[in-house]
This record gives sequence, structure tokens and C-alpha cells, in this order.
Amino acid sequence: MSEFPRILAHRGASSLAPENTMAAFVKAMEVGAHWIEFDVDIMGDGTLLVMHDHTLDRTTSGRGGYYDKGFSDLRKLDAGAWFSDVYRFEPVPEAADVLEFLNATGMHGNLEIKPCLGGEELRERVIETLVHSVDVLTDQDNFLVSSFDHDLLARFGAERPDIDLAWLVDPDDPEHGEWRPGATALGCRAINPGDEGLTEATVAQMLEAGFEVNVWTVDSVARARELAGWGVTGIFTNRPQDFPESALIR
Repeated sequence: MSEFPRILAHRGASSLAPENTMAAFVKAMEVGAHWIEFDVDIMGDGTLLVMHDHTLDRTTSGRGGYYDKGFSDLRKLDAGAWFSDVYRFEPVPEAADVLEFLNATGMHGNLEIKPCLGGEELRERVIETLVHSVDVLTDQDNFLVSSFDHDLLARFGAERPDIDLAWLVDPDDPEHGEWRPGATALGCRAINPGDEGLTEATVAQMLEAGFEVNVWTVDSVARARELAGWGVTGIFTNRPQDFPESALIR
């Protein structure tokens, strides 16, 4: 048993640079991580942006939602000043930027489709656009698409059965324990459960069912080591720099 499972830099090295920006993804690479996780949603004009929240307020200079905005609005946003003056004027990436980064660097990725709240038309469009966007990937074997929105995950999987899926589990969801039927039906490669409330018995059930298990979000090296003892496949962390190189290269 390895001392540590696979390390995935959560929204990039998000403790060192502003989350979900190219700066954070580059920083993850610089500290030795080989995997990054990033979030994707859609703007009103069909632009796929890399953003965790449904509003711009927390991580950019913008205000409000983005389902009624487009590419020209995206280019005006500062996604770094909130984090540090060092990253002032850092742009919000498009999904294509991150996919090209994976190709150029040989990094591996977990793309999370956010639960699009922009209405059915945009929900359909985010899948249609994403289905074609991943065509550029040169290493599909080391790439996962995950989502808490299992309807969107199913739609993507139906269009791209060649791309591995991961079933995201929210511990606050009253049905979080019902991962087996849905993940099995979609042919998921992995279950991505939250660390809060996770038990060794649950991890064992997921592994015995044939799934990889990637746990979010673990910033404690000691906890990561404990989870490795449970046999988990990977952990998402905001602090990849705290782990030894031998863990980061898996």
C-alpha cells in the first residue's frame, strides 16, 4: 500500500494562486502535481468558463451571475486581485484553455461539470459544447469528467462513452448513500465522495463495487495518509505542495 493516494490539485494549487485560473494550474505543475481538478459552466452566449460558483462575486471583479453574460464580459474580469495583488488582472480561463494546457504539459485532469442553473436551453448547450471541446485531448486515459448533477453527467456520458466518468457524492445530499445504482448505470470509473463523514466501510464498499475512490477535499497530510490506508485511489487537495514528489507523480 502506498503511503499516499493519487494527489489531484483542487481547482489548481488553490492555496498558492487564485482558484480555477491558469496561474493556479501552472503553480500546481511547478510544485510537482500531475493532476488538476477544474470546474466548468456555461455563459449565455455558449462560452464555457472555468468557474466554481454560479456568481462572479467571490472570485472575480464582476458581480452577479453569468448566464446572461458572454465572452466580451468574461474578458473584462479580474480573477486574481481578490487573492493577491501579485495576481491582479489574472483572467478567467475558458475550458479550452485548460484542455490545451493539459495537452501541452502532459498533465492529467478531472473536469467537473457544474450544475448549470441557466435553464434547460443552456443545460443542453453546455453538454453539446463540452462533448466537442474534449476532442482536443491527446490523453483521454488520464482524464475524468465528474458532476454532482448526475443528469448532466449522464447526458455527457451518453454522447462520449469513450471518456471516463466520476460520480460526485455530496455528504449533505440526503441520497448521498445511493451512489451504487446511478454510478453503475453510467459505467463510471470512479466515485468522488466528500471527506466529511466518510467511513472506511463506505470506501470499502465503493472499492469492492469496482470503482476508484477519489476523496475531496483533503488538506491534511495525516488524513491523506489515513485514507491511503483505507485504499482510496486519490484525494483532491488545495495544498499539493505539502506532499512528497513520490505522491504527486502518480
